[in-house]
Amino acid sequence: MESFVNLLLALLAYQNFYSIMLVVPVAICFLQRDVLGLVKYLNPTAVKSILLTLSLTSLARFSPLLLLHPDSVVGFIRSTYGFVIMVPELTPNMGIFWYFFTEVFQHFELFFIIVFQVNAFIYTIPLAIKLRNHSVFLLYTLIVLISIFKSYPTYADVGFYLSFIPCWSFTHKYMKNVFIVSNMYIWCAALSPVFYHLWIYAGSANANFYFALTLVFNGAQIFFISDLILAYLRRDFDLHHLCQLLTLIKLNSPPHRKLMMSYLVSTSC
Repeated sequence: MESFVNLLLALLAYQNFYSIMLVVPVAICFLQRDVLGLVKYLNPTAVKSILLTLSLTSLARFSPLLLLHPDSVVGFIRSTYGFVIMVPELTPNMGIFWYFFTEVFQHFELFFIIVFQVNAFIYTIPLAIKLRNHSVFLLYTLIVLISIFKSYPTYADVGFYLSFIPCWSFTHKYMKNVFIVSNMYIWCAALSPVFYHLWIYAGSANANFYFALTLVFNGAQIFFISDLILAYLRRDFDLHHLCQLLTLIKLNSPPHRKLMMSYLVSTSC
């Protein structure tokens, strides 16, 4: 089972460079299955699980390169992964790379490429620490972050993670920005083709209009995942500390008991 999952992850990482960060939640999932408890990264089993997943994924990912001629490997990497990392094509899209690297000075370009690419991966570390006992939610969070910070994002990436929102329906009552984020998504989807047409075809607008819309769109995605993470952690906090609340509140009278039972039902659903 682990080999098959690692093979699928390797194929995904082979097609999408940023998907290599999904090795972390997959390794945590394997670890939770083995230890049947809370995840501790200093545990030898945790280290073994992460290294095994990483090694199998890397082997399955780079093994097709062995079929190429040695002189062709460098050209292949430069034309695929190098293209994604160095961002030579600056065609307007819904990402944050194209406008910035159109305006940046050339001698600063390499520095900001490193900053932008590190920014896409750096969130894996704190999220893996905070959500180490919630591997599936960590996987979903990283998928959302990949669609935000990758160099060439598409609407398909957004539609993919939005289709899994019903999986987290139990967090909706804890989310606070649903109305604002929903309207931001709708308005960006409606106005992006209009602004693109006015800029590229009609010539009555400039790049600032379209780039402002991409900032709003990416801001909506950041607000969405931030609100979802806070809602998930708030619900997890309520469920884990509910026993402490029961000991602090005196349930001597029926009204208090009825109120607490309704709270239990509302938080557990």
